[in-house]
Amino acid sequence: SAGAAFVCWGLLASIEAQPRPQPGLAPGEVIRIVVEALHNRNTPAPNAGIFTVYQFASPANRAVTGPYGTFLRRVSHPGFAPLFSGHADGYGPVAVAGERAEQTIRFRVGEGVAWFRFVVSRQTSEQTEGRCTGCWMVDAVIPTRPKP
Repeated sequence: SAGAAFVCWGLLASIEAQPRPQPGLAPGEVIRIVVEALHNRNTPAPNAGIFTVYQFASPANRAVTGPYGTFLRRVSHPGFAPLFSGHADGYGPVAVAGERAEQTIRFRVGEGVAWFRFVVSRQTSEQTEGRCTGCWMVDAVIPTRPKP
């Protein structure tokens, strides 16, 4: 029906409006976009946030995690649950070393806490075949503990 087509088209347009890698985004901005997308993973559509995160996955990350369907299954692992159910309330400093940056973030989950280290790198034209050249993209999200 025309109504259903309109709803689908509107949904597609809202997903297309989600953030994408851009050369002007700083490492900390990319990490914050990814954290917010994970926290709001079902907005504006089911798994839309995870699709946004996949858009920010570096070619090296995608080589390990595979295509979107495999990526979706991997991030659904219980070890990553705090990224979805927790509240990011402690952003450590962004440590930049050349073309690589890291940031550790604390997530409050009920009465507990979990920490994840986000690793990003600036992409070269060889890595992205011209797409996203100069963009900071996510290489890894690693459960961790804060450094004393």
